Amino acid sequence: MIIIIADDLTGANDTGVQYVKNGYSTVVKIADECEMSSQIFNNSDVVVINTDTRQIESQDAYDKVYSLAKEISELDNVDYIYKKVDSLMRGNPAPELEAILDATGADIAFVASAFPDNGRIVTDGTLMMPDNKHVDITNIFNTETKRKAIGVRLFQIREGAERLGGFLRGQIEKGANIFVFDTVSNEDLAVISDAAMLIENCKKVFCGSAGLAQQLGGKKKSGIKCDGTALIVVGSRNAATAHQVVKIRETTSCPVVIVDSKSVVDEGHEKTVVDAVEKTKELFQSGEKLVIVAIDSLFEEYKMVLRENVTDAKKSLIIAQSLGEIVKRVYNDIKPITIVATGGDTAFQICDSLGSIGMELTDEIVPGVPIGILKEGMADGSGMVTKSGGFGEDDTLIRVINYININSKKQYKN
Repeated sequence: MIIIIADDLTGANDTGVQYVKNGYSTVVKIADECEMSSQIFNNSDVVVINTDTRQIESQDAYDKVYSLAKEISELDNVDYIYKKVDSLMRGNPAPELEAILDATGADIAFVASAFPDNGRIVTDGTLMMPDNKHVDITNIFNTETKRKAIGVRLFQIREGAERLGGFLRGQIEKGANIFVFDTVSNEDLAVISDAAMLIENCKKVFCGSAGLAQQLGGKKKSGIKCDGTALIVVGSRNAATAHQVVKIRETTSCPVVIVDSKSVVDEGHEKTVVDAVEKTKELFQSGEKLVIVAIDSLFEEYKMVLRENVTDAKKSLIIAQSLGEIVKRVYNDIKPITIVATGGDTAFQICDSLGSIGMELTDEIVPGVPIGILKEGMADGSGMVTKSGGFGEDDTLIRVINYININSKKQYKN
């Protein structure tokens, strides 16, 4: 069994689906109270665990991941642990990786955070952010862990797996513990993966976004069947998602139900939830096959931050919980329905509200946007798509809906 530890649900899904494409049975563990001994996990090649630690303090994240990794270290059927980190290094990537190394006694970690298919690349140890700022990834792991991290440059990777493997072995002998790789293409990630596999006689942890996991992917499998009815729930305020919503509205003329985030936070969410539920149900009952539910701040100016402050994080949680409650109440009367969730907190709260304990990943619609089947709870067997707020081109949601509609042959042109 392969274990993937992710810090939010969309990241868990977009990484797990890379294994699905190579034929691995893959299930995402959503509910904290669900035991690893559950049958749906025992029968899976890959188990993806969402710790939901993106927004919490670094010490709390370390403690939670350490406890989980300690439990995993006592299992005798684990091939390796894959620590999924955000491709923009949000959250607590270094403390969480260190927690795994400490708990499992692993010697080496290979870090390749780039996701070239979604425009995330690393050169000279530096991640270029969407706002043109730079992040020194090697420095993060050197300053936020007690281990020695070194950067591995692109020219060394381009020499091939054999020579790269020799370089890595030499650095291990000199005391290096964490290797942070430059990456600008999937071919670079393939070389990194091959070289890491050449390192023997030591316990390894892989660490990256969906890009590195993608190199374990292969032949694409067919997706699940959907009836064409879809509810897109937008909890992310990322500009990429805003553009995607604008594009799908222009293309499909689908209705949008706006959720007043200020009312949710300041006045209690019940009235806002009831209003949104009634509007959404009325639209579906009138014959609409596609409805969008979005927070009102989606189109406001948004500045990406690596970690929200405590106050903003609490507000975000309240909003995400409200969106989850809206989906639950809509689902009571409208089904079957495929749920499309944008934003990790939103996806998690939807699953939590529906009582889902897991998600069997079945396909990847576009890079970083997987689809799967919810397990247990009131939506057991229903399809769900998850997308990180910053992922995808302007037509991503159109492509998602076309995928869902493929059986009814109703396609939207971009």
